[in-house]
Amino acid sequence: MYGRELAYVALVVDDVEAASGVWEKNFGLRRSEHRVEGRKVPVLGVGQSAIALFGKGDPYTGGEMRTGVHHIALAVDDPEAAMHAVDKAGVRAESDSAEAALDDGKRYLLSLKATDGIRTYLSQRLDRPEAAGGFIERIDHLGVVGTNNNQAIEVFCNALGCEFRGEQFDTEMQVSTEHFIYKTKDGTQAYMRTRPAEFVAAVHDLFIGTGDCELEIIQPLNTDANFRASGDQPGNMKQDHGAIARFLERNGPGLHHIAFKVKDIDSHLSKFEDSGFRLIDKQGRPGARGSQIGFLHPKSTAGVLTHFVERPE
Repeated sequence: MYGRELAYVALVVDDVEAASGVWEKNFGLRRSEHRVEGRKVPVLGVGQSAIALFGKGDPYTGGEMRTGVHHIALAVDDPEAAMHAVDKAGVRAESDSAEAALDDGKRYLLSLKATDGIRTYLSQRLDRPEAAGGFIERIDHLGVVGTNNNQAIEVFCNALGCEFRGEQFDTEMQVSTEHFIYKTKDGTQAYMRTRPAEFVAAVHDLFIGTGDCELEIIQPLNTDANFRASGDQPGNMKQDHGAIARFLERNGPGLHHIAFKVKDIDSHLSKFEDSGFRLIDKQGRPGARGSQIGFLHPKSTAGVLTHFVERPE
């Protein structure tokens, strides 16, 4: 099967060299140089995988001008044979022709309709040095906004062989309380009324393993949430739901953010703030499966929405 090793995650950034400097200096990642069609591409090892950086408009990412997580590449020895096998399993390629991959390799883009917008390549694995050991342990997950989680299981788990690791339903309810104070010459009376709980938003999360990280596919369920993080207070789930809803409305389903596994999340967020990074969360807050999460503002990470995850031991 072909979903057990993640060659790299492609990021589109504002400035490749500046972004590479941030990932090397502040995140402690080890850089190696790779090439595609005569161009240099910086690749930074993370755990068992890596991130590859591309500027806006780069042909390798189809001329994409939006910054963020662009695609994933599943590592295979023979892309043509792998594509033939995956095609027999019912997942077609976007094109019958192979595209140029890093280090003079080949790659095939799987049907975006089949993958529900997750740009997924079968690509030759990279020959790169081992990742540096630092406070970033690995890519914890890639956040994905989805619309059809049943299809995601069928394609990524059943056809490609990724590991299904679980699912979660996250529902946000809001309770409003009214407080009335009535004053007269005879005294003061107070009344309190609690309204029935109101539905705010709900999502269905899938956790699908590929290599040492996961795809966390978030499918909104009947939500009109449009809450925004102010940056003055820690983020919350309502704001997360709002960001997901806006992304889906603007872009359709697809890759949304990258998260790195760390220990002692509060100390790392504090260090990044001291280093001049703009933060969405200045301390960890509750996330999926008992984790603590903290988002960095994408303006501090070359336009890529990034966060840290600390998991229970």
